[in-house]
Amino acid sequence: MSDMSLHLLLATALSLTAACCGGGSTRDLDPETLSWVDYTHSRAGYSLSLPAAMRPDEEGDSVFFRYDAGVPVLVRLTTEEEARHAGVWFGHEAAGAITLDGRAGERFTYVHWDGPFATRTIAYVVPVGDRFLGLEFRTATDLDPVQEKILASFRLP
Repeated sequence: MSDMSLHLLLATALSLTAACCGGGSTRDLDPETLSWVDYTHSRAGYSLSLPAAMRPDEEGDSVFFRYDAGVPVLVRLTTEEEARHAGVWFGHEAAGAITLDGRAGERFTYVHWDGPFATRTIAYVVPVGDRFLGLEFRTATDLDPVQEKILASFRLP
């Protein structure tokens, strides 16, 4: 392998690692020192509190909450068929029963693949009408204090 090929391979590997694992982590943030804002989805009606530095990016009834270079939190409202097609929740073994704002559901912990990128995800999934809502946290470990506060603030319509 030539030096040029080796450098290109290393640069690609570093770029993929940075895109997959770099940025977006809330692990080192103290929830008590952050400025918090309330967010309500205008059509779906769910709401939550989140750090003001997170930027909501709405895609239909789902929202990606962006922070730094990543998406540490997202809310996905979808059908079972769409969720299976996207490789989220269903098709993975449930990690246990949960209650999200008084509604019974299941917790899933799995690695979500999006092309060449993999992200460990903890999802709290509950039925909402004829669809399912998943409050998803992308995290390398258990939920951090910021994510715990977001989870505790979540409200269904």
